[in-house]
Amino acid sequence: MNCENVKGLCLKYTDLTEEDIKILESMVLQIPNTAELTGTDIFIDAPIKDGFDAVVLAWARPKCRSLYRNSVVGELALATSEPAVYRTLITGETCRNVRGVSQEGIPIAQTVVAIRNPGDKIIGVLIMERDISEELRQEEQFEFLTQTAERLSNTLMNLSMTGSQFENWVGNGIFVLNKYSKITYVNKKAAKIYQEYHGFEALGHDFLFAMFNCSCLEELLDALKSPTEFCIMDKSYLFEAYPLVTYGDLSGCVISLRDITDLRKKERELNAKSTVIREIHHRVKNNLQNVAALLRLQMRRSDLDTVKAEFAASINRIISIAMVHDVFACQNCDSVDLKDLSQRILNALLESSTSTEQSIEAHVIGQNLHLQSIKAVPLALVINEILTNSFKHGVRHLDKGVISLEIIEENGQIVLTVRDNGPEPEVPFDKVKQRRLGLQIVDSLVEDQLGGEFGMERINGMTVVTVSFPIHNSEGQL
Repeated sequence: MNCENVKGLCLKYTDLTEEDIKILESMVLQIPNTAELTGTDIFIDAPIKDGFDAVVLAWARPKCRSLYRNSVVGELALATSEPAVYRTLITGETCRNVRGVSQEGIPIAQTVVAIRNPGDKIIGVLIMERDISEELRQEEQFEFLTQTAERLSNTLMNLSMTGSQFENWVGNGIFVLNKYSKITYVNKKAAKIYQEYHGFEALGHDFLFAMFNCSCLEELLDALKSPTEFCIMDKSYLFEAYPLVTYGDLSGCVISLRDITDLRKKERELNAKSTVIREIHHRVKNNLQNVAALLRLQMRRSDLDTVKAEFAASINRIISIAMVHDVFACQNCDSVDLKDLSQRILNALLESSTSTEQSIEAHVIGQNLHLQSIKAVPLALVINEILTNSFKHGVRHLDKGVISLEIIEENGQIVLTVRDNGPEPEVPFDKVKQRRLGLQIVDSLVEDQLGGEFGMERINGMTVVTVSFPIHNSEGQL
């Protein structure tokens, strides 16, 4: 980022003071790493002299997933076309997930956070934009499925009663049973499997009850309410039952079976490659550690404490991500032990953020919860930023400090609670969150990538930071 351009734009378009411009220049230097880590386009805008519009001072984008092809730095963000930016500049309120369309026609969600100077004056905004094309597609698909579910049930019953043909429905073998458990329809794929297994045609006969240890339709539906795998003549099939309801009464069911023999073969091949996958994670971890080492060398060349602090913050973020890959390199499953990951990050910060004169009591308590890999990196960054805040602004000047991180599962939510015995901030916690980049990163990651909530408060002489988010994703996976 070219800070000379930032200063030139500020002097040309704004009434900001030299001190305010320096604050914005410092913010500009920090956003490239955040853009790459979060996978979002990040902008910094400042209000221009007319009091309504803003000028784009800086833009940072992820290397592979940017929403923009051309730079918009130096262009004006008009209040009429950027209402979220205008609102935050006027009110200071954070605008989250405001939906819109980028200049390239891509649907986006925009989060806007105010940037304030020490006098609490709004001197600019930080804007994060992410692609929501997939979210919109899923919303449309859900609405469509909701409207057509009952029609599908009625259509299947009509096909079975009229003898109509609908071959190879979604590529699966299909049986349609009436309420007496008799097969009233069977497509070619299912008919062939039934013929090979029994030696006679399926139509009009009972389903394969003996295989599932069931004696009636209700027991079969209960046994196959979720996909269940069975082997027939050295082949693997996935069975699932769908009840058919007419006027509130069970009138039959549809049995779907899918040949997954090739899938199981591929899974065995993938399992054979697990060592290679773990080695990749190990190398990624080593590469990240090398990057951190290079940043440390660069940090030592500076005599400015503020520059060293920014380098240290970036190094800790990189190390946190490296720890996630280190966990994956040591195990076979695609998940991480949250307690183990938290302890690793805490130990690294203890080593880098405390002096020999200090006595810091720091520990991780709570449950051993496993977290899906897609959430591991953003959560590692969240834990790093919160613990860094406790070390830097909480116990930094204490001879005896206490920091604890508690992990619990509560009503389908993972709750992380960090406590420290540092002094109470001189400004309200909402102002603290707005002024510190690390906490702004936490706020954004928790809201946008974890789908959770982030709060700070003072309880019994302790600063308490709480992060909560669903343990399951939208597909019900951990």
